[in-house]
This record gives sequence, C-alpha cells and structure tokens, in this order.
Amino acid sequence: MTTKIFGDKKLTIEPFGKRDLKCAKEYMNFINDLIVEDAKILMNVKQTIKDEQNWVKRVAKSVKDKKRVSVIARDGNKIVANTEVELKSYKQSHIGKFGIAIRKEYRGIGLGNYVMAEVLRLAKKELPGLKVFWLDVFENNKPAQALYKRMGFKIVGKIPKQIQDKGKLVGEYIMIKEVK
Repeated sequence: MTTKIFGDKKLTIEPFGKRDLKCAKEYMNFINDLIVEDAKILMNVKQTIKDEQNWVKRVAKSVKDKKRVSVIARDGNKIVANTEVELKSYKQSHIGKFGIAIRKEYRGIGLGNYVMAEVLRLAKKELPGLKVFWLDVFENNKPAQALYKRMGFKIVGKIPKQIQDKGKLVGEYIMIKEVK
C-alpha cells in the first residue's frame, strides 16, 4: 500500500487484494456514482450488492489465476479510482485489456497518470505472456485519449457509431501499446 498526495487529497493506492473481498458495497457505490454521473464508461445500469459481490469474486479469482491485475485508489474507505488489465483468452491471450474509472472530483489531479502507470507496471510483472496492452475509448473523451497518448498508446482504429452517449451515437477508438 502506498499513500500519495494528489492536490489536497491524501489517497492510498494498492493492488486488489483480500481486503477487497469484503468491499462489495464500496465497489457498488463507486460504479453507481459513475453511472449516475453518466461518465464515459460503458455501464449504464445501476449495480446491486449481489452484482458487486459476484464481480469481486470474479476479480479475486482472475487475480489469483494470473489473468488480471487491478490497482485501487481510496480516500479513506471510499473507492475513488479503479484500474485494471485483464488478459484476453485463446489466440488473444497475449493481449491485456486495460480499463480505468475515476470519480469526477478526483480527475485532473494526476491520479489517472499515477494509477495507470502502476497497473501497467504490475501487469508486466504479474501477467504471463503479456505482449500488447489494448483499450477502447469513446471518440468524444478527449481527456482520456490525452492520458493514454501520454502513456504511450496509439490509436490504431475507429469503430463508428459504436456507443450511445447522451442520446447520440459516437465512435470508439481502439488504442494499443506494445509491452517492452
């Protein structure tokens, strides 16, 4: 566990671990707050405590099986960011799908840069066979695209009209970064 200051916020950053198995309610509050905000994430249906209990169990198993790494940022007991890399399967088992979500009031303070660098570093160390990081991002999510480019990702494709965002169809960029 690491404690860092971001702006005026003192946050703890740590990989997903045993503690998280008892934090389904905190994860539910985190994702549901992002859904209410209508953040630029794919999920748009509020999750129940049962949904989150099942999700936490799946994450714990995939971390144990060396198929996923996850880094969590907390402000006290409140989850403020979650980022992960999960290995795909079969002929794509060399690809790590990256994802990140940050509460609105914690964006723009350097937290995204920090947790993204941490999860990419952890993925290189913990995920066997990883050769490529892969992500998708809303075409109209310029702050996220800027972060990903700073971290070495490149746009390799665009799928038009892929996502419904605030009543409009927007494209989705595919970005990759080779593992070095």
